[in-house]
Amino acid sequence: MSHRAAAYTVRIRPKNDRSGEVRLIGDIDEEGTSLINVLENYFKDLESTSDDESKVVRCLTCTLDGDDLLLIAQHGQNGVAADIVDTDGDLRLRQQPEDTQLLRCGSLFRLPPADATGWLAVHVNNGRGIKGLLQKGIADRFRDDFPKLAIDIRPFVEASVLKEAVDHDRIDKVKLVKYEQPNDRAAAATSRWVPAGAVGRLELDISTRGKMARVLSGLLQRFMGGDQDAFHEIVEFQNITFDEAKVEVVLDGGARRTFNIAKPDSGHPFTEDLLDLVMENGEPTSDSLFEGLRSVLKTVSAYRS
Repeated sequence: MSHRAAAYTVRIRPKNDRSGEVRLIGDIDEEGTSLINVLENYFKDLESTSDDESKVVRCLTCTLDGDDLLLIAQHGQNGVAADIVDTDGDLRLRQQPEDTQLLRCGSLFRLPPADATGWLAVHVNNGRGIKGLLQKGIADRFRDDFPKLAIDIRPFVEASVLKEAVDHDRIDKVKLVKYEQPNDRAAAATSRWVPAGAVGRLELDISTRGKMARVLSGLLQRFMGGDQDAFHEIVEFQNITFDEAKVEVVLDGGARRTFNIAKPDSGHPFTEDLLDLVMENGEPTSDSLFEGLRSVLKTVSAYRS
């Protein structure tokens, strides 16, 4: 199971205003309206669907805890036909293209009323996150309610923290990861070890020392500077092209964090592994999930100040 988090800033600004003005989170319309109350009301029944109707996000629960808004939603996706088998390879059910697969995903909004910047930590559940459709659903309602304002939700912490570690030579190791679907098995690098019909996962650990560390640091700096070609150089090893790179860094104070760099078109190129989750029925509990998301936002504030 892969559970990760991506972090974003949340700001409210006047539309068509080039001055850079942003509104206080607790008074977005200068009439005392708080963003946290606006979003809490939206999340009572928010449902957002992609243009092709193949994906949907539905809000299940929303809890207000001080300056934090805790959200549990479902990410639904259809259009895939697949056999669902048990650990022995026996067929349990057949998924049809019209069936919708639902995954639970959490989000944590931190919206201090006296600040002009709020924060959002989004749970990415096995590569599926709700940020894009969640933002779409929020923006659609916000546009109607506040036609003179715009809500900006932009990536922040992962690139900033990783860049700090890269600039100070605190990369400890890199793990390259490759996923292979059953229909790729004939030419797959894992075909010798992975049973037919199963999804393959190939991982390669690389310790960064000496020249290797300098080369990797240079590639990461290029990638974070906007050079998307650098991603392909990072994930290419011995004629195998991997799907993502997991970069483990040492932060100030000795703490370790793992950041994931995925394909630039994946929608969440920088994410952080969520550790110490408590699992029930194959899913993280809400309490442990929100604790992990709070930890991500703690990292945000440390590098924001």
